[in-house]
Amino acid sequence: MTDNATTPRPVSAPGSPARSRHGLRWLLALAFATIAVAVAVPFAPVESERVEVRWPEAGQSAESAVAMFMPYRPLRLDVTLACAAVAETPSGQDRTAFATIPPDADIAGDWGLSVVIRDRRLALIAGGTETPLGSPPGTDCRYRIHAENDELVVLVSGPAAGERELARIGTRVPHVTAFVTDLPAERATGAVSAVARADARFQTSPGPLKLILMLACGAGVLGCVVLAFRTFRGPSRPGGRSLPRRADIAWTGLVTVGIAGWGVLGPQTVDDGWFLGMHRNLGPSGFAGDYYMALNAAENPAVLLHHLFAPLFQLSWAPLVVRSPAMAAGVAMWLLLLGIVRLLRRHTTAPRVPTWLLAAAFFTAWMPHGVGLRPEPFVALCTAISGYAAVRARLTERPAWLLVAGVAAGVCFAVTSTGMLALIPLALGLVHACRHLPRARERFTLVALSGAAVAVAAPLVFLDSGIGGFLDSTGARYWYGAAQSWHGEFDRYQMLLGGVSDAFAFEQHPARRLPILLAVALLLVALALAPRRQPTHAFAGACGWPFAWFGLGLAALVVTPTKIASHFAALDFLIALVLALGLAALPRAFASENAGWAIRFSALFLVVLTTSLAWNGPNAWWGYHRLGMPALDEHLFDGALADPLTLLAIGTVFATVILLWHRHRGIGPRDPQPVTTRMAGWSALAIAGLSLLAMPVVTAGALGKAALNQHARDSWSPPAANLAALIGSTCGAADHVRLDDGTTLTQKIARTPGPVLVDWPISFWYPCARLPVLADGLVEPPTLMITAPGQHAHHGNLARSYGPFAGAFAGMGSVATYHEIPARLTGNPDPRAWGTLHEVRYRYPANRIDVHVSTVTRNGWHRGPGYATTDYIDKPPPNP
Repeated sequence: MTDNATTPRPVSAPGSPARSRHGLRWLLALAFATIAVAVAVPFAPVESERVEVRWPEAGQSAESAVAMFMPYRPLRLDVTLACAAVAETPSGQDRTAFATIPPDADIAGDWGLSVVIRDRRLALIAGGTETPLGSPPGTDCRYRIHAENDELVVLVSGPAAGERELARIGTRVPHVTAFVTDLPAERATGAVSAVARADARFQTSPGPLKLILMLACGAGVLGCVVLAFRTFRGPSRPGGRSLPRRADIAWTGLVTVGIAGWGVLGPQTVDDGWFLGMHRNLGPSGFAGDYYMALNAAENPAVLLHHLFAPLFQLSWAPLVVRSPAMAAGVAMWLLLLGIVRLLRRHTTAPRVPTWLLAAAFFTAWMPHGVGLRPEPFVALCTAISGYAAVRARLTERPAWLLVAGVAAGVCFAVTSTGMLALIPLALGLVHACRHLPRARERFTLVALSGAAVAVAAPLVFLDSGIGGFLDSTGARYWYGAAQSWHGEFDRYQMLLGGVSDAFAFEQHPARRLPILLAVALLLVALALAPRRQPTHAFAGACGWPFAWFGLGLAALVVTPTKIASHFAALDFLIALVLALGLAALPRAFASENAGWAIRFSALFLVVLTTSLAWNGPNAWWGYHRLGMPALDEHLFDGALADPLTLLAIGTVFATVILLWHRHRGIGPRDPQPVTTRMAGWSALAIAGLSLLAMPVVTAGALGKAALNQHARDSWSPPAANLAALIGSTCGAADHVRLDDGTTLTQKIARTPGPVLVDWPISFWYPCARLPVLADGLVEPPTLMITAPGQHAHHGNLARSYGPFAGAFAGMGSVATYHEIPARLTGNPDPRAWGTLHEVRYRYPANRIDVHVSTVTRNGWHRGPGYATTDYIDKPPPNP
């Protein structure tokens, strides 16, 4: 059985028509029932934690205490103040009876709440306005301030006059970073207190009904897959040629070794520290929040990886250990690439893809961002599963494999928003299968079953939360995150091509540029050749599918919410396929299509243009991988490979050698074109192929040389930390940072009580630093702080800033001061190359509050008060 653009045979359907009709009805019923259950999952009740914070701590005096709420505004605040505390204040004195932010802080007047005593008269300051409350009606009464939703009410009550309202103000619940009073302790105790309901809206878990629905959905999906394979059986014996496995097994071993080596040597991706914060906070809080920014909003729907990684992180936080899931995903992706190539080799007459070329394409696409904690490698893996299943469904005439693609796509939705890419192979596979199924009822059944398979997303996306939590988290991350509209996609390409601020220089490395740009060039060449539709065309049939997947994938990325170039990594599997299949098929395509000088010289122009642009990028790196880097922020090889004339010369030399070799051995495709035309085509292939072979070597060489430079000066490097993890425990960079007293930062962390706040650009390399816990709507006050060095200092500081991204630790600025502790990285002449160590000193004691947690049942559509609004921190809406 072969597939080379001739019309495929009708795919197999159920045997007996009568039995088919009866069986298909049951299949349809199961598919629609599964979809209905999946739709119900987000609306099912959840168990929600209700957190009340009380001050002062039981049995303690009413003294000011740090209480940093996250999100900044609690859901509700109740303050009580005895009238006697106002009446007994000495005449002429001003006192702060109560405040939620230190009154001298910049944001206190606009965002906080203060109750001030001025000459025995009370005034309330909230929402930027001051409201006089007058003198107390006696000494045995009490003031009560209640803030909830968008209203603040002040009441006074006493045994004689009852309760009456003094003021009603339209303002939000105030920010809280501390409970502050400057009343003398003996007078404040028993006279002033506060109870706040913290905003812990994402600390939810499934209720009994939700658990039943999720299990039913999973069982329905499994049933659909099993019955689909029993119904759409395919040929009794698979066709195609048998293929040797020994060489593929050997190459798989070599690729696995390369992936493991890259786990040690490979660079940190930009957001490794960011995602590490989410992972590390999952256990204490019970949900995967944004941690450093966006008010620690839950990462719904991207929750699957956090839960999958949790058991692994119980073993170690060492960088090499936390990289292992991405390394395993790389091995799996390679096996699926090899599987698709073997399917094409076995069932079609498509050009043979040399395994060395497939390996080069894989490493070129995967290496720049393959061993990080970002979700894109796992999106690429889901897309690989979907692609493999779609190709197998077509070539083996078993459309039931499309349900495997559906499950992969459903799982991918729980990884991140770019998970939509896994739908593309499924959609094209369904179009092909439906065109060749003999009856409409079978086509309809197959589509319904595939939809039910995708429905596995519901119990994964809504594992802990309901639709209300999903909407809250989506709104917060859109308002305070890096989301952009569809036209922001142009900025993503600009980040790759250069000309942007230094903050995004790391996106412009040649290794990041080459795979995506060269894949686009090969896609355009394939499109120029494919419309001829000859039966023996090199890009015909299933061999052309990866090019369609890649083109549609580029279009799909336009509608994803975030616009940074790292998201191109979600296309890694498709890029690797396009690079390998394109370079393997073009020689035959040029010859079989009798492509003339216009097409071949155009192909040469595109390849020279894209490879020249790729090699033109600066040798820029993120974080500690800048340490010891040769030619840092400069062009590699002084820009020689970015010169089009140099590339043309190299391509011409190799093309000449190839043509002479073909002539001498009498091999190669029969090509009637003149030698100059053939030379143009082979020059394009030589330039592209040599770039694929060279880029992984150059990238690994630069990182290896950086590590050797650090070793020569007896200094630390990221690969050294990974190697240390292989033979024992390591605290990463902290082991090699020395304080003035001769101790290491590791020892300083060990003997200092409390957590350590490490800026997200570098936190990946401090596995022994316990990050502050964000849970129960509160921030655990850190005692030490490690800030990022150099150009990353700004990125790190965003977590301690209110705008523009609503940093989770912004409240520290009003209640703490930072005192630098001199320290330096061993063997490095720049004392701040590694960052800066600070001791965090608070104006008031921490841990002087009582936290009470209870559980309530809420509907799945319950939402908290909106905080994706202009007035929450005076942030304007994102650009439309």
